[in-house]
Amino acid sequence: MSQRVFVLGLDGATFDLIKPWAQAGYLPTLGRLLAEGAHGPLESTLPPVTSPAWPSFMTGVNPGKHGVFDFIQARAGSFNLVNATSIRSPTLWELLSAAGRRIGVLNVPVTYPPPAVNGFLVAGLLAPARREIAFPPGFLARYEPELGPYRVTPGVQYKPGNEGAFIADLHLLMERRTRYALRLMQTEPWDFFMVHYLALDVAQHALWRHMDPTHPLHDPASAAHYGNAIRDLYRRADDALAQFLDQLDGNTVVLIMSDHGFGPLHRVVNLNNLLLQAGLLHLKRQPVVRLRAGLFRRGLTPAAAYGLIARFGLQNLVWRVSKQARNKVVDSFLSFEDVDWSRTLAYSMGHVGQIFINRRGREPHGIVGPAEVEDVRRRVIAALESLRDPDSGRPLLDRVIPGEEAAHGPYADQGPDLHVILDGYRCIAFPLFAMDGRIITRQIRGDSGCHRREGIFLAWGPSVRAGAQIEGARIIDLAPTILHLMGLSVPEYMDGRPIEAVAGGQWSVVGNAWLADRPRDTDHRPLSLEDEAEVESRLRSLGYLG
Repeated sequence: MSQRVFVLGLDGATFDLIKPWAQAGYLPTLGRLLAEGAHGPLESTLPPVTSPAWPSFMTGVNPGKHGVFDFIQARAGSFNLVNATSIRSPTLWELLSAAGRRIGVLNVPVTYPPPAVNGFLVAGLLAPARREIAFPPGFLARYEPELGPYRVTPGVQYKPGNEGAFIADLHLLMERRTRYALRLMQTEPWDFFMVHYLALDVAQHALWRHMDPTHPLHDPASAAHYGNAIRDLYRRADDALAQFLDQLDGNTVVLIMSDHGFGPLHRVVNLNNLLLQAGLLHLKRQPVVRLRAGLFRRGLTPAAAYGLIARFGLQNLVWRVSKQARNKVVDSFLSFEDVDWSRTLAYSMGHVGQIFINRRGREPHGIVGPAEVEDVRRRVIAALESLRDPDSGRPLLDRVIPGEEAAHGPYADQGPDLHVILDGYRCIAFPLFAMDGRIITRQIRGDSGCHRREGIFLAWGPSVRAGAQIEGARIIDLAPTILHLMGLSVPEYMDGRPIEAVAGGQWSVVGNAWLADRPRDTDHRPLSLEDEAEVESRLRSLGYLG
């Protein structure tokens, strides 16, 4: 039987916070659905980052099949930002639209430029603010006179000292999102409706230390003011959920999920400094590069520049400077421009901890042949094993996962060769060349929280097995679960499978007819330089590009 499906995406939500707060009565709606529905942890992608996780959700396949591994497409020190045209596999929106289902999608990341759908779609994170971000064109203009200007992301960038304004802005962002979602649920016909909240992720990055007395940056005086800030934003999400439930009929299944979990962040590791020290990455021999390297070690670094910019409150204005001008400034520090690729075996690029081998035939100046890859991997791992906690001296390396274990498919070789997990994700890598001259350092912006592999999944509705504890659910299982709930077959190419406690034990599988009958446009279309500069700056302000 076909059912309607309502999905609430809570970016970065974790049961580590939800369950105790629900039990204490702070989250009554989530507490009720936990008791009446089915729930369990939801395994995210490697790395557990917004940009590969949401495409995995919307396609039901791993990054090796959809082609998005991070916010950036990295290659030998250069990168392009990803967008919806980077996704190489059909999305849930396309499949549902092709089957005649009416959809409404609000603010899901990596959906810009918005595709044509049977219904409406408003793009989320990575959408430039000054462009048409909705399909059909002009869709938001119908509602803005009544509901106010639509907002994709926060308007206040966090820095220590502006917590009050930052928190207030996040509440306004969530309130506006809820207002739009409720209105659209009432006025637009839909079979599938999804609304996504980014604010929880943003708040947990910035404010974790205030509620966590074990965090190295915890300050009881600040905690007295901001210790409940994250809990209050979860409460706002809980209130919104209660309002959404009031709009649903008895034939609607509710799915609540996050793209990844969250936990404390203690340190940042400049992996390229480590690779440089280990002789796996080399700099050019020119005198000017040697001078920059010396100055870098003595403090002429992006971290110092950011500190100066933030001191004068100018960080929100940086994106207005042209990308070319900003690149000139960045290149005045030690950077990937100074790397000698003819002698470099490995480099790190990407959020959390990804390492690429400078492979011949893949990298622009690759030198490592197939027979040498394993030896380079061993040398990289040996260098990683040398990392020690500066306070306790214990090893920081938990695990190194080869790229072929994290992804498979036609685009798998475009992803990282190694995924590095440091100190249970309490340490992450600096995304680009290096933040400063040290190997182990602190996050520039003072962030104190970061992602974890386990997100949340909660289902509630007529077909859901009440009280079921779900084990082994993956983010790639949600697209096939939704298709089955809506009376459609699951494409054979999908890696995920319907979750039994939600969809039952029987479902139909269809071959790859979609791919044969309607080939997907797989050409990545980069943004204009102006739009890319804006989105890149936004990612930097959120901590995803350093």
